[in-house]
Amino acid sequence: MAATSIDDLPEALLLRILSFLPTLNAVRASFVARRWRDLWRHLPRLDFDMSLYHSPPNALCESREFFADFITQTLMLREHSTLLYSFHLLFNYRDYRRTTTQVNSWIRYAIATGVIVLLLSFPEDLFVKSEADTDEDETWQKYDFHFSNIRNSWVSCLELNYCRIVWPKSLACDGFSSLRSLYLCDVSVRATVLYNVVSSCVNLEFLSLSRISYLRNFKIHSQTLKELELELFKIRRYKDAGSLEIYAPNLQRISFDQFSVAEYCSRDLSSLVEANVVFWDEDHHHGDFNCEVLQLLTGVERLTLLDMRFDRHIWKYVMEVTSYPSMCLKFQYS
Repeated sequence: MAATSIDDLPEALLLRILSFLPTLNAVRASFVARRWRDLWRHLPRLDFDMSLYHSPPNALCESREFFADFITQTLMLREHSTLLYSFHLLFNYRDYRRTTTQVNSWIRYAIATGVIVLLLSFPEDLFVKSEADTDEDETWQKYDFHFSNIRNSWVSCLELNYCRIVWPKSLACDGFSSLRSLYLCDVSVRATVLYNVVSSCVNLEFLSLSRISYLRNFKIHSQTLKELELELFKIRRYKDAGSLEIYAPNLQRISFDQFSVAEYCSRDLSSLVEANVVFWDEDHHHGDFNCEVLQLLTGVERLTLLDMRFDRHIWKYVMEVTSYPSMCLKFQYS
């Protein structure tokens, strides 16, 4: 017999529908009907988005506290035997002992319940303050994400935004075989830590780095990496403007989107098929940087170039050092 209303749908289908809602809305939906009352306790996806919770004239500090309590209560009341597929947290973090303890406990819960996709974001300026806020003098610090959190876990996809990666010297490099995709955006990480992270994830296939702090001379070494995206990175001082060494014998696609260092070194890019480059559209030194990255990509099968200020110097260099069977060029003369 065909369902005549949404309430007649099978419970598994209702759970799937609810799992695509932010968790706050999914919990609110439990009041729609008696049958829905406990469905949210079995959600395989949790999405805690504080931007849906806070709005002036409420004080940001109060919204943060109430939303943190909501997350804690939700996790406490959730059916713990239900495995968690994805956990998404967008939270206005402040470096208070209580807040840090809460965030740590949420992450531990997600990992303990078998989470596969873990997305954590702690933006500073996403939330608008109101006149009722009393914490104007508080200083924002990035959340410390200890990479040991995901050791021996099921996490296959990890996305970190607006935080700092901590890798203790005593941390063993094994136990990260589950991770296959890693996205880092506005993350602070030292070159040695990044090297340890990438080389320790022995099955890593996708790596994206965007607006990374504290890097200067760094290495990306991986036997399994297939896709690499590097975005929005430039050391402003021309002297000692950084270097990048890539060893990725199985890398098939690479993307440079407004990313530049003074020196590029490739130890093995023998499997590279596709490359995309978006040049910086300012900085009078960009020509030298662009030539360096083009030399790195010599021999790639498919190359796409996009430069909003594509000058003759770069064009001449492209013709001299490239011999591509297929090339797609998008450019505009300055």
